[in-house]
Amino acid sequence: MNRHFSGALIVVLLASCVSAPSDAQDKPRVNDAGGPGGQVVPAKTSGVSKVFRVAKPEMLMLLSHDGKHLRPLCDVPSHPTIGSPALSPAGDMIACDGNRPGMSYEGTELLLMKADGTDVECLGNGAMPSWSADGKRIAFSCNAPRGVWVLDLATKKRELIDKDGWGIQWSPDGKSWAYSRRGSLVVKNVASGEVHEQESTIGDSQPFWGWNMAWSPDSRSLCGVVQLRNGQTAVAVQSLQLPDADDDASRGGIRLVSVGREINRDVAWHPSGHRIVFTAFLAPADRSQMFEFDPTIDSIPSAVAGQTATNNFDQCWSADGKTLVYIAHFNVDEAEPSNAAESR
Repeated sequence: MNRHFSGALIVVLLASCVSAPSDAQDKPRVNDAGGPGGQVVPAKTSGVSKVFRVAKPEMLMLLSHDGKHLRPLCDVPSHPTIGSPALSPAGDMIACDGNRPGMSYEGTELLLMKADGTDVECLGNGAMPSWSADGKRIAFSCNAPRGVWVLDLATKKRELIDKDGWGIQWSPDGKSWAYSRRGSLVVKNVASGEVHEQESTIGDSQPFWGWNMAWSPDSRSLCGVVQLRNGQTAVAVQSLQLPDADDDASRGGIRLVSVGREINRDVAWHPSGHRIVFTAFLAPADRSQMFEFDPTIDSIPSAVAGQTATNNFDQCWSADGKTLVYIAHFNVDEAEPSNAAESR
């Protein structure tokens, strides 16, 4: 949920890439009744125009993979500040974290809701949830008591995985956890408990790994935002060295895709393997926006089509790859929604 930015973005992106929602996105769609992961929700207009005119906190947004369909899902009145959404493998539930009014970050709580945004349940202290492959458990980070944990959703029992860990993410194949431990990237085998620290040398130094990383669909690589020795942040793709993986001398390297000072530490890897979405501050628009790139080729990040002209962050893909869920922060200041509202 960390959303603090400073400095200027190194990667220059055109303001014309970012636009307010089109009128077409506010029209009813008879056939657009599916929620994330194919869950059926009542067909209705996107409501984006109305949302822009109303004082709202942070909302979960649903954006189709092609950027053509967008609508707000819900806000959480009990927790006006929300972040780190994660869709269950079956697409029927959304886990996220949130803060009650006046609550510090140390008091962040885990939230669980149906895919249509209803039946919100508070699961207690915790942040940055990540689902197990079978959808029965959630890995998460916690400030009190500190460390990375796993929560059994049926019994509500918590298991400590590493008291020095932070930002734990469960691999798609369910075999491993990845997290940052004192800034180093480690991968822990779920069955054996064996820990493998990854080699991430850039030049003559190791980058500091953050949180809200994303696994590749084949569970062989990780993408995350790292802090470099010069104080800048960068989107990094790390090929993992694991004992149970095929012997490949080329594995284990790290590649920097985008370097700057205003990159949010949250990324989302599309199930196809060809799209990674991250968030960075776009100076011409004076707000944070989502960008994407193809990690399989050398490509320059471009703005995600169809997103709202709000401060956007903390995104995730549905398991079928059809829906991008993200957090939109409305009414950051008085001028925040004016360009969208006044255009109608």
